[in-house]
Amino acid sequence: MSLKRLAAAWQRGGTSLAARVMLDRACDFCWEHYFGVDSAGLIPIETLLSEWHGCHDYFPSSRKPFHSLMALIDVHAGRDVFVDFGAGKGRALLMAAQYPFKRVVGIEISEALCREARRNVARWTGTLACEDIEIWTGDAAHYCIPADATVFYLYNPFHGRTLNAVFDAIARSHAAAPRRIWVVFNNTTHFLNMERQFPWLKAIARPSFEHDCGVYLAAGAS
Repeated sequence: MSLKRLAAAWQRGGTSLAARVMLDRACDFCWEHYFGVDSAGLIPIETLLSEWHGCHDYFPSSRKPFHSLMALIDVHAGRDVFVDFGAGKGRALLMAAQYPFKRVVGIEISEALCREARRNVARWTGTLACEDIEIWTGDAAHYCIPADATVFYLYNPFHGRTLNAVFDAIARSHAAAPRRIWVVFNNTTHFLNMERQFPWLKAIARPSFEHDCGVYLAAGAS
């Protein structure tokens, strides 16, 4: 695992948090090996994009925090649609597909990471509750939010212009088609500075794992 991330965990929560993070990484490794996928590792953003301002390095979501966050939301089987902004190599897509979503969608700006995500979906040897997995290549700021998208997941993929554009798009989509929307943040570092711009989002939980996280709900017609 990244020594930089391990050091950050130690600084934030001492040896206890650092040990938990190391255990999570070991469990992630075993899970990937068992199901035949490869999404681990830190990849500097400048090696993936020529123009990367506002985008962050690639590093996949760890399984334990992901499922702990998902336990805080209520998935309507066959109706809810999961969208992962910054899908990377697809680990969160495969984890989300273990829930009974109608569709799982990954948004990723790096073509190289999209290729790896598609390979991982193809390699997966386990069963999935949702087999409809889409991967969209492009700038998240230009993604058109589907009217049926209801669960948005972000593992700190970008900040600044892109983050603002994404949430403006979610706000417009919610206004045009009022519905129950969940926003799941694995690391709220950048969103907290703009949280007040979106009063229609209500924070229902602020758990802390390796990072401070947030689960938000926008109520509406369902």
